[in-house]
Amino acid sequence: MHWTAGDYGTVYPSYHLCLRGSDDVEVVATHDLRANMRDLRGGEPGAYAAHVAGRNSWSVGIAVCAMGGATPADFGRWPITPAQVDALARVAGIVARAYAVPLEAIRTHAEAALDDGYFGAGGDDCRWDIARLEPRAEPLAPAEATAIGNFLRRRIAAAA
Repeated sequence: MHWTAGDYGTVYPSYHLCLRGSDDVEVVATHDLRANMRDLRGGEPGAYAAHVAGRNSWSVGIAVCAMGGATPADFGRWPITPAQVDALARVAGIVARAYAVPLEAIRTHAEAALDDGYFGAGGDDCRWDIARLEPRAEPLAPAEATAIGNFLRRRIAAAA
């Protein structure tokens, strides 16, 4: 689960599904979900959704179109909205049920970044989507990423 770090309308091909719009959310597909259902670590040719470096094999990327220019303290002009969070939970639940994906396997990019050592808000290689749903002045903490991931998984389970 991701945000695009763009506006509410721009769809990016790095994800299989983009959730476009702030209130009336539309699901836009950019890749066949099967495109990533292979080992992509060996540089195998072919189009696929490259949404998490080193973790694209056998994965599906779903992103809300939001958070362009955001920082942990200021979500900017395109903050993630409650309608987008609802849509993310519904769509992730649909995909999980359709492909028998266990709930614990559904994770945010921030959780993957924690595992791979690049979680944070600074620099081009740091990721914090989705570690916070409301802006706060306090520095990001790894526990936030885990807590938001758990919150989203509970929402996904409830949407099922």
